Amino acid sequence: MENNIYPNAATELVEIFKFIEEPVLEKIPEKIKEELKKMSNKEYKFELDKTKKLSEQKLLPETKNLLAGIFIKYCCREEDGNEILVVCKENDIRVEKEKKEKYDTTEIFKSEKNQEKEIEKNNEENIEKNEEPGKFKLVVIENVPWYKKVTRKLRSFFWNLKNK
Repeated sequence: MENNIYPNAATELVEIFKFIEEPVLEKIPEKIKEELKKMSNKEYKFELDKTKKLSEQKLLPETKNLLAGIFIKYCCREEDGNEILVVCKENDIRVEKEKKEKYDTTEIFKSEKNQEKEIEKNNEENIEKNEEPGKFKLVVIENVPWYKKVTRKLRSFFWNLKNK
């Protein structure tokens, strides 16, 4: 066993071993139990809540990993241990795949470009339709000389008189 184990995790494991039944505890080599006691952090206070299951306890991730490793290696049957390892590998692969999909930079940049295009398209449509309630409507003013403006007004005036 390596000596660079997280000392607080070793403390938690020593405390957990106090509540494990004797037949199961006997399967764990004494050398490992002694190494964990040596490495444990004496200042770290950890108490197991006897009313909760082990899965409900607030354990460090390192403690969970070590406990799972010890259980697979020493306490369960070889077939069960292999099955657990296969499930763990499948979970790791699934998690990595999810991370890859979630943090894939090409997809992130594609989606940002698509969002920008959609926003521009919506803005153009809104400008064309003048549909933004509560907002000022944009009016395009042509740069038309004054005499053309006057002729347009006169035409519209006479057109309206003619059509009445």
